[in-house]
Amino acid sequence: MGKAPRVKKTAAKRGATRQTQPRRAVARQLPEPNWKLIGFVALCGILLGVVLHFERGWQALRPHIDPQITTVRVLGDLTVANRRIIEQQSMPYTAGTFFTVDIAAVRNAIDELPWVANAEVSRVWPSQLQIIIQEQLPVARWGNDALLSTQGYLFTAVDVDAYSHLPQLYGPKDTQLRVMQQYLAFSQALRPLGYSVKELEMRERGSWFVTTQTGLKLLFGRDHLVEKIRRFAVVYEKELQGLTDKIERVDLRYANGLAVAWRTPSESETTAVVAQ
Repeated sequence: MGKAPRVKKTAAKRGATRQTQPRRAVARQLPEPNWKLIGFVALCGILLGVVLHFERGWQALRPHIDPQITTVRVLGDLTVANRRIIEQQSMPYTAGTFFTVDIAAVRNAIDELPWVANAEVSRVWPSQLQIIIQEQLPVARWGNDALLSTQGYLFTAVDVDAYSHLPQLYGPKDTQLRVMQQYLAFSQALRPLGYSVKELEMRERGSWFVTTQTGLKLLFGRDHLVEKIRRFAVVYEKELQGLTDKIERVDLRYANGLAVAWRTPSESETTAVVAQ
């Protein structure tokens, strides 16, 4: 067999370039957008805008919707002095706005006043605080500086002198309720006889002394008070009714009678005991 002819390789000429195959363009695929995150950020932005807008709007509308308390109106049958005390007592607690003012704190501050029986506190649109006061009803004076209610409640008032027309009661410490109850009993018993109690005193040992509006003094002792009042009523109607101007005191501390002391005793008018 014959040999295949050799192919002679020749080197590329200097300066020549190799022919290359053209590259195909590769398209890059972008990542999928995170719509949940985008939605959350958008929602936060919207909410922030709403909050900022609401805050500006609230600041502009607040003086009209929630104004400051500017007036304290006190209602009730009060003296001028007591009305001013109520206003001063409540003022430190009314510095808030219509909706933020502490109604309970105002009421508690007023209830601390001893002469206040009840206090009702309420808001009145747009900027008023209304306080309705019910005072303790004084029916008697206790000593020289205090007053008593019908329930025996002891309290003070700025103008105690304004109640000088009330009867004056005295007694040991913490006996005001008992003294008030006895005052009511004496008043009820003496009223049909034309007398009213001007002063009533309970002494340390429990003895009772009554002074009427005419200056008549009645000494009752410590016990059997109802029986002694009835005894005085009977003797007064039978023996003493026309002599009231001459009687200074009647002593009912006896078991079965009473003694009469005259204002200006004469030889025939001396202290006597009337037996029953």
